[in-house]
Amino acid sequence: MKKVILISIAALFCATVFCDEAWSDGARFNGDPITEEPILLLSTDPLAYSSALAKGAPKSVAITVTDKDDPNLTATVFADDSATAVEGTVPWDYTDEEYKDFLADDAYILTETVTSDSDEKVYNRTVAILPEPMAVLALAFLCALFLRKRAKSLMAILVVLTLVSFSAKADDSIVSDVSVLQMWPFDRLVIINYSLASENEGPVFDVSFSGSFDNGETTFDLAEKGTILEEGSDGTVSGAGPHKTFWMPDESFYGNESENFKVKVTAAEQAVPPIDGEFLVIDLSGGPDAQSFPITTLDAEPSGGWTDEHKTTKMVLKKIAPGTFNIGSPSGELGREDNEVQHEVVLTKAFYAGIFEVSQKQYELVTGANPSLFQSDKHPVEKVSYEMLRGANKGANWPADNKVDEDSFFGILRAKTRYKFDLPTEAMWEFACRAGETTALNDGSELIETKNDPNLMVLGRFWYNGGGDPETGAVLDAHQMVGWYADNNCGLFDMHGNVSEWCLDWYQANLGTDSVTDPAGPETATYRALRGGGCYSPAADCRSAARDFAKPNFGDYSGYGFRVFLAQ
Repeated sequence: MKKVILISIAALFCATVFCDEAWSDGARFNGDPITEEPILLLSTDPLAYSSALAKGAPKSVAITVTDKDDPNLTATVFADDSATAVEGTVPWDYTDEEYKDFLADDAYILTETVTSDSDEKVYNRTVAILPEPMAVLALAFLCALFLRKRAKSLMAILVVLTLVSFSAKADDSIVSDVSVLQMWPFDRLVIINYSLASENEGPVFDVSFSGSFDNGETTFDLAEKGTILEEGSDGTVSGAGPHKTFWMPDESFYGNESENFKVKVTAAEQAVPPIDGEFLVIDLSGGPDAQSFPITTLDAEPSGGWTDEHKTTKMVLKKIAPGTFNIGSPSGELGREDNEVQHEVVLTKAFYAGIFEVSQKQYELVTGANPSLFQSDKHPVEKVSYEMLRGANKGANWPADNKVDEDSFFGILRAKTRYKFDLPTEAMWEFACRAGETTALNDGSELIETKNDPNLMVLGRFWYNGGGDPETGAVLDAHQMVGWYADNNCGLFDMHGNVSEWCLDWYQANLGTDSVTDPAGPETATYRALRGGGCYSPAADCRSAARDFAKPNFGDYSGYGFRVFLAQ
């Protein structure tokens, strides 16, 4: 048997499209200039393709897949009899679904070897799929043809396919970086890559996919000529950023194998429906793996009251009507500090406030973690920093904007509800706490003692009613289950004590005496504000007007927690 010699020529090509509307030039696989026979035939079956190339029924067909990053991971598929021999640890049967998954998950190198009965030729083809940070993928085919009986080598053919599709802009969404990867002749599958942009967290887009053979003069719906798989299969796509949709054409449709085939992606962001109800209920029961957290509304508190599920798997917020009040404390209030200068605040919009502090179970269902020192599902989550809740990057920009980091608590909650839940401003927090009262405590009572106050005993957990031992300084029970103490006129619990609650504002000691409307706090400072006092606080620090502060990244303290608000 004569020695086989291989001569190959390789090249890779990539391109990126950023324009809103652009059609690519079509591309196709050229023929072998020596045999005048197409190297890549328009076929739905790899066996048919191999047979046609070999001018006869194949004697054997071996397909080997190798992970591009780890050559030790290979799988060999004998397609003629569907028998599979696995080398290494990559199990792969040659089916459409698993082929698609393999392609989507990793860059790989595919080599096909065909031995023909009719002319006893051996054909090898290697396909290298590039990693995918690029907007347009390059698909390079190195085709080497060998003769067994002759030592004559034939020319290796390189063909590059790049199909850049139409990008469309609709409403507030932007479609960009659209590319199409046709997998024939190895598979009929078509992969559509694209990016969607939005200024909103957790956007949902209505999407459609069209094809064309004449640069968009006439188009057809891909869903009518085949099946849309995975993302976009139901006509919607969730989230901004890169997306990948698979299209499997019908057996009777061969148009996608044309040099003029192009795809248009059209997307429009769905509007977030308005919320109207006295209570807003977020269902967190799906946990961190849930695609979404459904929201319902109630016109009144349930007849049986709030149950344990509302402290664990569901989160309840109460609607607070807009209004005007005096923030801060009067000069004669017992326990008053200099940073509580009283002045008028006008809040022009209604908002929703959590009836309970966020519990440990609720936090865990959103983030998958519980950082608390004293762990108990129905107790308030603690040891959380401002940055854990909103993020250290985009979430650090308040009041310039109200964006949050995607991996923060509020980033996750927003993405799964599509509503911009957040911390409250100091003004929102105190307005909700007072619930119409002007006294030191939100039940209409004043403090009698600055440390161990009997009036505070019924409203919240603080140092002198179970938080700690005032004689030894030892921590006793620390915080209490959320909703354990009496609520205020708005039905909010634990606004006094339990855990100090983070607010949006940068801390500013002197807020002035001028009347302000919808204040968002100073533009910048060193510390973020906290309100309400906690289980380690004396009574004076748990008053409605009491203020505290800490650095945004400081979360190593079991006295800091939060509750969820939603501005309208």
